[in-house]
Amino acid sequence: MTSRERIVRQLTGRPTDRIPMLGGWMEGAANLAELGGTTLDAYLADPWAGVLRANRALHVDGMVPPIVPQSADEVRSGSLQESSFATVEPEALLERANATPDSEAAVLAGFDLATEEANHRRHFEDMLGRLGDIVLIPTLWHVPANFSLYFEYGYEAFLSATALYPEAVAKIWWADGVKCRARNRMLVKLFKEYDLVPVLFCGHDICNGAGPMCSPDFLRRHYWPHVRDSLEPLVAAGIRLVCHCDGNVMPLIDDFVAAGFSGFQGFQYECGVDPYRLAATRGRGGEEPLFFAGLSVSRTLAFGSEQDVRDEVDYVLDYTGGGRGLFLFTSNVTGVEVPPANLRAAYAYLESLPPPGPRRPAVPRPWPWSVAYPDGRIPLRNQLHRLH
Repeated sequence: MTSRERIVRQLTGRPTDRIPMLGGWMEGAANLAELGGTTLDAYLADPWAGVLRANRALHVDGMVPPIVPQSADEVRSGSLQESSFATVEPEALLERANATPDSEAAVLAGFDLATEEANHRRHFEDMLGRLGDIVLIPTLWHVPANFSLYFEYGYEAFLSATALYPEAVAKIWWADGVKCRARNRMLVKLFKEYDLVPVLFCGHDICNGAGPMCSPDFLRRHYWPHVRDSLEPLVAAGIRLVCHCDGNVMPLIDDFVAAGFSGFQGFQYECGVDPYRLAATRGRGGEEPLFFAGLSVSRTLAFGSEQDVRDEVDYVLDYTGGGRGLFLFTSNVTGVEVPPANLRAAYAYLESLPPPGPRRPAVPRPWPWSVAYPDGRIPLRNQLHRLH
């Protein structure tokens, strides 16, 4: 079975010879060099080739557009510093809303869809050309209406505006949703033209470790209707939408599904995420959920043993009923603190298992890490893996 066949069959609920495995979210040039069986100098001579070697060594079937570290000391792919927005006031969002047209036609009149299409064509052609026989997992963060206004205004101004000027923030979300809907109609065409697998990984960081940044009721009134409208062309075309789930997303699970998502990626189990609850959801069309999951980059991969990692794979298999809808993946980008041996252990262990059979009953049990380390302390054994 080819990687594409394996992925498409898993997306459509048909038997596979093994559970598909995904890659692409790995940071650290030295780690990628080690995974790829080469030297750091060889990696740095051609970082893209080094990233592909590392992922091929894990026998991944598909990749999201990857992190490609360009230097030996690169340790993260992005950050947001609140100090950069020290002079921004919540009234900036009010001013933007007041300057936003009131009709869809007027919003779209200022939206250059032709340029959007050209940019997306370049993206898909570049990724497909680079990945070769590794299947591209389309990943576009701007598909739903953009919650993440904190990237433009900072957290304080954005969250203050949601309290002071809720209708203004909602208007910004509405206008963005109008543009997203038009873009997503175009994406449906490109999915067919480039013969992409019918799944799209997307979403915004709406939650922190404690829960949603805004109350679920506020979001149901002011945000989710625009997400549902923006996603509708993709849902209608049968493209499965997998939602990026950072933080404690549990209060929003039903909202994700109602908006059109039928899959989840993550998870931060330490924040209270209940994967058994996620597995019990059904999409708007009754479909079982997809999972891009569920290797913890903040605990198990980074600080656990190889056996801890294998135990976590078993846990993921448990809550997905034996691997139904499962694509093995990391919960987020693996940092430089993740030992390559732990990644190898996870992927090799899953690959060694017999083909998945019929759904098996999922009996909820605790996350193995919380059982092995009940006091919450992180073992030091792997923090020194680069200092031998």
